[in-house]
Amino acid sequence: MHPKGGSSVMSSDRSYHFPAIWLLTSVGERYKRVDTVAGAAEILLHEWPPIVGKAYRRALEACLNALQDSGPADAVPDALMRAADEAFACYIRVVGGRKRFEEPQTPVSRAQQAIPKRPRISGF
Repeated sequence: MHPKGGSSVMSSDRSYHFPAIWLLTSVGERYKRVDTVAGAAEILLHEWPPIVGKAYRRALEACLNALQDSGPADAVPDALMRAADEAFACYIRVVGGRKRFEEPQTPVSRAQQAIPKRPRISGF
């Protein structure tokens, strides 16, 4: 049982992971990491700011659909960010990029890294 009544969404056996979103739902609190559909549903149901509207309801619906296998889990992060925008809640999402220690695609010598290439001017 959840302290506010009802059963907890987190008790679901399904995890449905997605790239993490860090949410700040109220002043004075720390950012909370959300990287599962169940985690998104928990925050929407129990920790969301009082401003709720269409985007909030769509985010809840996206979570419910994903948990019931009637909708794509990858729709949840975008729906959650739209709901955060609607509620003026801050969030951070890391997008793309290479892994920190991944080798560059083409080898580059130290000399090439240190000296920027300049366009060749001809005709003088």
